[in-house]
Amino acid sequence: MARPGLADVRNFINIGVNQQDPSRLAATAGNPFLRPALSDQFDLTLEWYFARVGSLTFDAFYKNIHNFFYQSVTTRPITNNGVTQTVDIRGPANFDGSGKVKGFEVAYQQTFDFLPGALGGFGLSANYTYIDSQGLPNSRLNGGAPVSNSPIGIAGNLPLEQLSKHNVNVALFYERGPVSLRAAYNWRSRFLLTSADVIIPYFPIFNESTGQLDASAFYSITPQIKIGVQGVNLTNEVTRTSQQFTLSGLRGPRSYFMNDRRFAFIIRGTF
Repeated sequence: MARPGLADVRNFINIGVNQQDPSRLAATAGNPFLRPALSDQFDLTLEWYFARVGSLTFDAFYKNIHNFFYQSVTTRPITNNGVTQTVDIRGPANFDGSGKVKGFEVAYQQTFDFLPGALGGFGLSANYTYIDSQGLPNSRLNGGAPVSNSPIGIAGNLPLEQLSKHNVNVALFYERGPVSLRAAYNWRSRFLLTSADVIIPYFPIFNESTGQLDASAFYSITPQIKIGVQGVNLTNEVTRTSQQFTLSGLRGPRSYFMNDRRFAFIIRGTF
């Protein structure tokens, strides 16, 4: 169960002129009658522990989601000073239908303690996750302030926001005596950032597939004092976004962000 945000259940209504049709009135409103979103969740897990520190697992999941929060547009007659007009009211509501999120995860982890000498400190952890969603509208709620309509976001077949269909994580680590080393690479396929941009024509925005390599190295001077260095985004990955501009799914470049490589030198003390 997930409860609605406090901003969405506020009891208010703000009326103004419809920007797309000045002959009509439009309003934003809260909804104190929002019900919690519910999910019937099913998981099936198979686990194989083939070594003292080694496992191979498989997990399949299925979620049937009800009462999903989304932005609804309704009409309501409102009377003020004896004059009644029909107002287009936009605000949070519970989705009448149900949607599904399903997929699976495969994970492997092992410490190679069977290797001779110092090589026995190496280990590997990796997992892959596949996620598929259907039947749910994107919430398009923004802290209680509804966002603009998108012709593609409403009519198009968009995935749920922030969900990549393919996700991969691989980490190589070394733990031996005072030495601790770790390198991790995380990759995810394209995912929907928002179903409606903040500027005209309010088209959907995607984050293109992206991966990042991080690493760290620590050395314990004493059991209580440790020094080390951490590196983030060592491959200097550039974040690329694209904009969908047709119902069939055609996209074009929108923006590029460079986060640069970042290093931190660390001293840790335990007392």
